[in-house]
Amino acid sequence: MYYEIHGKGEPLVLIQGLGFEISSITQGKGKSDYLDKYAQKYRVIVFDTRGSGRTDKPDIPYSIEMMAEDTIDLLDLLGIKRAHFIASSMGSCIALALAAKYPERVKSLVLHVAFHRVPFPRNVIWGLMWRIPGGKKQMRKGADFLFKQQYPPTPESFARQGLAPLNFDGRKLLGQIEAPTLIVNGTKDQAVSMKITRELAGGIPSAKLVLVEGDHLFISQDLNLLLKPALEFLAEVDAS
Repeated sequence: MYYEIHGKGEPLVLIQGLGFEISSITQGKGKSDYLDKYAQKYRVIVFDTRGSGRTDKPDIPYSIEMMAEDTIDLLDLLGIKRAHFIASSMGSCIALALAAKYPERVKSLVLHVAFHRVPFPRNVIWGLMWRIPGGKKQMRKGADFLFKQQYPPTPESFARQGLAPLNFDGRKLLGQIEAPTLIVNGTKDQAVSMKITRELAGGIPSAKLVLVEGDHLFISQDLNLLLKPALEFLAEVDAS
């Protein structure tokens, strides 16, 4: 499992989405701005999830629960008992599974372009696309930018990651989330509908919802759309 630590202070764990690897936020002109803002105050742990980047890509089915356990194992290795978590897209599913099973390990959750389940019609369509040869090629084409990363996933590991959220339904977990939670989602997100966004926010006790006029990749247009509410929220949690 490949990871890096940036900054000093309270632990803050970043969990990325499907196919992303950490050089996308740690290297290159302007790319580190997002990470540096957090690292000014926090000890930021960033890592490549199973199947992405420089982490192993075992040829077995992946699950959200499996990746949540990977994350806990990493924290155990680093001697971190409790941390803030900022999780994006598929990473939000990982964070939810982790927070429900290990509430004592989570100081707060910031969920970005987040979802807790894939609705049935889309689940069926995406599931078929990931499983048939022609469909896999089409799904990879739609995520071409991920394969242009410095350490891209393999087509096989990308498909295994892609199936993990389809087999995850977090509805029963939402009420178990004890940590203060902020959700920052886009109103024009074609991957996460407003119905799912509101179901997620309504299911987590006392969750705060911030809506942004943007799509699933709105952070690529303006980092502050996430940075500003996230840093303000983390400061409120720390102060309390």
